Amino acid sequence: MNGNKVFFWNIMSSQKMSIVANQAPTSLDELADCDCFCTQIVQMQYGERLIKNINAYIEQEELQRYIQNRQQQKKQKHSKEEDTSSSSPSSTTSSTQHHTVDSVLLEPYLYISSIPGKDIRTTLIDCFNTQWLHVPSSESSDSSSSTSSDNTNILSKIKLIVSQLHDASLLIDDIEDGSTLRRGVPVSHAIFGIAPTINAANYIYFIALEQCLSLKNDIAMRVFVTEMLNLHRGQGYDIHWRDCTICPTEEQYTNMVIDKTGGLFRLAVGLLQAFATMNGTIDYTYLVNNLGLYFQIRDDLLNLVDEDYMKGKSFCEDLTEGKFSYPIIHCIRSGGGDVGTDQREGMDATTQSATTMTTTTASVQLLSILKRRTNDIDVKKYARQLMIDAGSLRYAREECIRLRDKIVLQIQELGGNDPLLGVLNKLHVQIDNIRLHEI
Repeated sequence: MNGNKVFFWNIMSSQKMSIVANQAPTSLDELADCDCFCTQIVQMQYGERLIKNINAYIEQEELQRYIQNRQQQKKQKHSKEEDTSSSSPSSTTSSTQHHTVDSVLLEPYLYISSIPGKDIRTTLIDCFNTQWLHVPSSESSDSSSSTSSDNTNILSKIKLIVSQLHDASLLIDDIEDGSTLRRGVPVSHAIFGIAPTINAANYIYFIALEQCLSLKNDIAMRVFVTEMLNLHRGQGYDIHWRDCTICPTEEQYTNMVIDKTGGLFRLAVGLLQAFATMNGTIDYTYLVNNLGLYFQIRDDLLNLVDEDYMKGKSFCEDLTEGKFSYPIIHCIRSGGGDVGTDQREGMDATTQSATTMTTTTASVQLLSILKRRTNDIDVKKYARQLMIDAGSLRYAREECIRLRDKIVLQIQELGGNDPLLGVLNKLHVQIDNIRLHEI
C-alpha cells in the first residue's frame, strides 16, 4: 500500500499513512473511525477513492482472510470492553441498582422510629386491607414481571413506605416547629444536630421512593409523587401562615389539613388500591379526607386540653409554635368571646359597643401571644382561657363529634368496616373524656 496507487500524497502525512495501513479500512465508516481525516474529506471523492484502492490492493495481494481475522479481533476486543465497563463497581448502572445504605447516616431517624408512637397509619392500612381491598400476599410471579423480590410481601412493603415517610416527616416537622419533645423524649435534632437530622429525613424520603419503585407499579408511583407534593404544599401553608402571622379562614385550614394530614392517609390507601384484588376502583377519597380532618382537629384540641397528651410534647405546644390550630382560628375569627347576633339584639348601643371592644381585644391579645412564641406557662394558660371564653374549645369538640358521625355514615355506605369503626371509637374516647365544664 504505497505510491500513488493508494492515495494522493499531498493530503496524507506519514503518520496518517501508517494508521490507514494498520487499520486497513474497507468502508467509509471504517475510514471515519480512523480519525485521520475530517468528515468532509471522508465523504468527498478522496474517501471513496482511498477505499476503492485499499480494497483493490487487498484483492490483488489476496489479503481477505487477514482483514477478516483483524475485524473479528476488533469485535471481540470491543465486546470485552463493554463487559468490563458494565461489571465495574464504579459504573453508573451498577451504583444505581445496588445502593448501599450506611446506617450511621440514619441515626436521627433510627432514634425517633425506635420510640413507640400511635402507629395509626399502619392500623388504618390493616383496616382498609382486611375489610375492603385484599392486597395479595406477594408480588406477581408472572414471568413478565418476575424479579428477585417476587416473594416480598407487598403489604409489608407498603407499611414500611408509609412508616418511613411518617417518621421522616416528624424529623422535619420538629425542626420547622422548634419543638423540644417528641413522643415524650427530646427531639432528634436536639441530640444529633439540625443538619444531620435534615439529611437523614431527606435520605429516608428517597429510600421510601426506592421501595415504591421496586413495586414496579405505575399507579403506585403516581400516588406516591402526587401525595408527597400535596403533603409539602399543606405543610408549606401551615408554615407560611405561622411565620407571617396570617390567620386563615376555616375553609383554608380545612384545605391545608386535607393536603398535609390527609396526604399520607391517601398515599397509604392509594398504594393499597394499586394492588387491590377487590374494590380497587372505589373512591375512598372523601372518607380518607374526613379521617385526616378528624385526626388533625382532634390533635389540635387535645394539644390545648389533654394533660396526658402534653406529657409527650409540652404544655399547649401549639401556642409556643405560633400555630394557627382549629380552636385558635375560631377564637380569632369569631372575635374572641363574641356572644352572637341573637343576644346582641337585646342590648343597648353602649353594651353592644363594650362587647365588641372586649371581643376585638381578645383577638388582638391572642394574636400577640402567638407572635411571641412564648414558653411562659401563665401566658399560655391565659391564652387558653381566651379560647374557653370564646367557646372555641367547645366548637372544636363539636366539630370532632360531627366529623366522627359523618365518618361512621360513610363507612356504612361503603359496606361497613368494623375494625375501622373500632379505631375511630378508640380515638374518640379522649374527646368524650374532656370535661365540658373546663372548656
